Amino acid sequence: MNLFYVAAILFALRYGTIFGLISFGVLLLYKVVYTGFVGGDIFLLFYDTNSLLTLFYYFAITVIVGLFSTSFRERYEISQFRNEELKDENTYLKETVDLLNTSQTTLRQKLLQSEYSLNQLYELAVSLDLPHPELIRSETIRLLKKYFLASDVAIYHVDRSQKSMRLLIRQAEKKEFPQTIFLDEASGMFKRFFQVQETTLRQLDDDDSDPMLLAPITIDGQTREVVVIKRLPLRKLTTDDLHVLNILFSWIGTRIENAQTLIRKEQHELLYPGTSFYKKDAFANLVALQEQKKVHHGQPFIVLEYALGYEPVSLESIEAIVHSYLREIDIVGYDREENKLMLLLPGTSEEHRQRIYDRIEGILIQKGV
Repeated sequence: MNLFYVAAILFALRYGTIFGLISFGVLLLYKVVYTGFVGGDIFLLFYDTNSLLTLFYYFAITVIVGLFSTSFRERYEISQFRNEELKDENTYLKETVDLLNTSQTTLRQKLLQSEYSLNQLYELAVSLDLPHPELIRSETIRLLKKYFLASDVAIYHVDRSQKSMRLLIRQAEKKEFPQTIFLDEASGMFKRFFQVQETTLRQLDDDDSDPMLLAPITIDGQTREVVVIKRLPLRKLTTDDLHVLNILFSWIGTRIENAQTLIRKEQHELLYPGTSFYKKDAFANLVALQEQKKVHHGQPFIVLEYALGYEPVSLESIEAIVHSYLREIDIVGYDREENKLMLLLPGTSEEHRQRIYDRIEGILIQKGV
């Protein structure tokens, strides 16, 4: 076999049909030039049967080998392309599996948190299902301390005029909560709270003495009480905790409303007809509740008693006189047996007893009661 043609076949095998034919053409041209250079007959080179068959033989081998090489290269490139695609798909699947594992872990944590929150919600709902507003307020403070790590907590009653707030209950190591907060003199945080009447957190521009959180307790569609929390570790609370906290605030109002409805249904047994004066036994029960608040929360109160000079013809007339000089949170009772008027003043210290007693007594004498 001519080595030159073998070289053309190897080119075709290595680089495919086109380069094989090019190398065959170059070698054929070389053979023609060489034949002419050594004085040979170029014409016989193409017309001699043996020479022509030899050329055709090597040409056919070059084409066949080139086609085989090209086909093999194409199959190789296709296989390589598929391999690259499989690698890409493998990478994508691996990333997807990692993402699914991460999502599964996150969902598992969320599920655990959700179950924790559901347990919290159930306990909160059961704990607040109490028959009297005073018990609900005390339980609220306990829940805020237990579940949300709140400290220095108070609940204020909002007057119907929304100009002042009266302290109903507090739980604080120090006497940080004043008995009365006049909203005209209150800080900007309180004014901002009453503008929106939504849960309000202390901002950077608020005073350091302002509470950490104010939350409304809505009763009969109005903000009638306010939860004031001086200290609340917000960094330790999750988003779910804060969501549950807001649900708690909304439930307090509903529970107090239900308790007040229940009390109103029993009023004919507790109150004198046509008045808000409590009968002796009912008044004693309210005083007992205040005793509990004093023991558990340090909440002061005083009870004033006025012996009436004669049996009143109408308790309604006395009620009209007395209530105009009392706060909305004050409670009045009447002991028919001893003909005695009784006043329960929550959140009032003993040091004010005599001054308030004298003032009310003077009013009763002045009005001829």
